[in-house]
Amino acid sequence: MKSFKFINIWLTAVLAGGIMLFGSGCGDAAQDTGAVPFSLDYARIFNAHTSSAIGNDGIAADRCDTFTSDTPVIYFSWQPRSLDVCCAATMVVWFFEGNEIQSISLIDSSTCVHTDSLEKPEGGFLKGHYQVALYIGISEYFRLDFTVV
Repeated sequence: MKSFKFINIWLTAVLAGGIMLFGSGCGDAAQDTGAVPFSLDYARIFNAHTSSAIGNDGIAADRCDTFTSDTPVIYFSWQPRSLDVCCAATMVVWFFEGNEIQSISLIDSSTCVHTDSLEKPEGGFLKGHYQVALYIGISEYFRLDFTVV
């Protein structure tokens, strides 16, 4: 009888420990993501820059955020630090004065250095405020601002 009582107590402890360790199966409460979209999360992304040239390694050769209207190509490159970002479906969206001007979906698991570009339109880039945004899955991950003078 004593061993039966001991087993019941032991099983109850194991069961309670399992519930505390693994949870009840309910998801986490909604998280506040208000500050996330426009900040660069260096824990998951690094070497995210705009530039007018790309090096042999695929990374920005001349990191800059100001371009001239006759710049032939404006590049955006980034590297993920984690596999959940490296091989995830991503989309890059380019904006001029708040309006979307170009977007591209990228799924390339063969590389962990990603690059997209905005080519000079006929007549040159319009002077003003631009942004490039990176989406991972369906969520905007961050934006970089740059200007054309």
